[in-house]
Amino acid sequence: MPPFVRPCNPGDEEAIKHICRVTVHKDLSQEPTCSIAPFIWAVPYVRLYPEYGFVLDSGDGTAVGYILGVPDNKEFLSRYHSEYIPTLDSATLPKPDLDVPAKWIGEELPTALLQLLYAPDTSLLHADYPQLLQQFPAHFHIDVLPEYQGCGYGRQLMSEYLGKLRLANIKGVHLIMAGDNVGAEKFYRKLGYDRFSMVLDDGKSGELGREGGNRNVWLVREP
Repeated sequence: MPPFVRPCNPGDEEAIKHICRVTVHKDLSQEPTCSIAPFIWAVPYVRLYPEYGFVLDSGDGTAVGYILGVPDNKEFLSRYHSEYIPTLDSATLPKPDLDVPAKWIGEELPTALLQLLYAPDTSLLHADYPQLLQQFPAHFHIDVLPEYQGCGYGRQLMSEYLGKLRLANIKGVHLIMAGDNVGAEKFYRKLGYDRFSMVLDDGKSGELGREGGNRNVWLVREP
């Protein structure tokens, strides 16, 4: 059977964690960061909102790609704290000191990731730009194993997720991606995404939807 897109189910969690580790940003691709990453950008979505997730099935029941999303960041954050964080294994994912922010570089990178795992509020609420969540409350993560990329599966996954948002009357969706991933931005623009229509970081970047320097890019669209 050829690959096909189907709804996500709890039994896909291990395969989804593997996909996340393989496709994570190059700066996080070594241990221990690549093993922490799935617990931030994949596992909570599978556990809290499986109905908004879809996987690319290899044809034998194994997930080889996914799109995992939520309909509303604020609701997601509330459930994240009350339902997800209590399930984390403190032996393998120790809670760090949250009062001293770690640098996103070198030896401090694993600690910075653990801080994000246990305190994702700033990265999800974007309080300095409330217009983002007012207009585009949903967000998602999409990843496909390298051998299945470039075949149109990403577009199929996106179509399923956007269809789910339309059925739920969600008015908009956003994503925040690494600013140096030019290919990914081209992909999203082909799918109807545009830069968020504000200059961020008090204009340090000089561009719409880009954080200071060459950092993250914010993309948005209506379902």
